[in-house]
Amino acid sequence: MKRSKFYFCKKCGNLVQVSSKTQIACCGEELSELTAKKIDDFHKLSVSIIEDDFYIEINHEMTKEHYISFVSYVAMDRVLTIKLYPEQNATVRFPKMFGGKLYFYCNKHGLFEYKC
Repeated sequence: MKRSKFYFCKKCGNLVQVSSKTQIACCGEELSELTAKKIDDFHKLSVSIIEDDFYIEINHEMTKEHYISFVSYVAMDRVLTIKLYPEQNATVRFPKMFGGKLYFYCNKHGLFEYKC
């Protein structure tokens, strides 16, 4: 699962996660594979441990125009994804799976990656 690829349709919000490169189409258009960027000053997150979970807070606005659409935790044998919506908090909780990567998607700036 560490070779997971993400595709996102900007028209309908459909998220597709695959384990290898492929061709995906949605809403009549071919989707491009999202390329993850390193976290910048406008997309910071904090990770805390609560019980046996990672509690992730993303310092990002969550308006209808600019928001985090999803957060995914990718480890060796699984992918856990939580869909977020405008006007809710950009916080999620995942069970601890060490050695994974965290991905999140900003609807204006694209996909970001954080190594746990």
